[in-house]
Amino acid sequence: FETGFESGGQTREHALLARSLGVSQLLVAVNKMDTVDWSQSRYDDIVKKLGLFLKQAGYKDIDLSYIPCSGLGGENLTKAVSEPKLASWYKGSTLVEQIDKFKAVERPMDKPFRLIISDVFKGLGSGFSVVGRVSSGSVQAGDRVLVQPAGDLAVVKAVTMDDSDNTCGFAGDHVTVVLTGMDMAHVNVGSVLCDPQNPIKSAMRIRARIVIFNLELPITRGFTVVFHYQSITEPAIIKRLNCQLNKNTGEVIKNKPKCLVKNSSAVVEIEFERPVCLEMYKDYKDLGRFMLRQGGHTIAAGLVEEVLKTKSKTEENSTE
Repeated sequence: FETGFESGGQTREHALLARSLGVSQLLVAVNKMDTVDWSQSRYDDIVKKLGLFLKQAGYKDIDLSYIPCSGLGGENLTKAVSEPKLASWYKGSTLVEQIDKFKAVERPMDKPFRLIISDVFKGLGSGFSVVGRVSSGSVQAGDRVLVQPAGDLAVVKAVTMDDSDNTCGFAGDHVTVVLTGMDMAHVNVGSVLCDPQNPIKSAMRIRARIVIFNLELPITRGFTVVFHYQSITEPAIIKRLNCQLNKNTGEVIKNKPKCLVKNSSAVVEIEFERPVCLEMYKDYKDLGRFMLRQGGHTIAAGLVEEVLKTKSKTEENSTE
């Protein structure tokens, strides 16, 4: 636990990433309890340390749960506790039971169709297949869809899910969509299938609100980062530091700061080398979140506030 939780460990980073990407409910499996002879004091110590950090990261007590278990022996995973030493002090749910208690998330079924592509492959029949999660709306065989940022139209030949044929897929579903009528070479991981009448934006520059984590060097104008969004990573540049914000209230505390340091919040402008298909957070929460990394570390999480420049529109809406 200490190796993953102390400075440099990944437990902290993973928890921050999950919260920044919109995960509001968290189950912590306290594994390998058999190696400490099912010690309640050890379990309580981990829950106390991790619980304090998770609350600081933005999680609510009601949305956090902790399950002592042993993956090696299968204890407290699917069946009620049988180990006497654990049963003497733990009376709660099994891991699977607690997962089943998660509250269902509302999906944006009524918004225009969006599907972020995570894989592309050629099948045996005509056309080709793309795999991805339906972020909003729905898709069914016979639909005409727009593939961004290529700007090509395609026809949905079939929709499958879990290796079974379906006629449609809805927001939240992971589906395979067979497309015809366009060149497969124009589709990549990170491309988006969308409603031709309400296309997703192909952004070249955005304004975003970011929260900075641990950072060795201050962020200044011209700072290079790797933009992580859905299934893509793109080189990007911080082009402008608009203002620094109070992390708690969101109020502007300084306009046009010279630099941004760790544990601060700010509004910045980010420019990409290639178009990135995204949406504003206020319109599509899932498609408006991103992470910034540098040197193998996550340095910030952000929300898209406005698209300033698109692939087809090179003039900017703001001045340098």
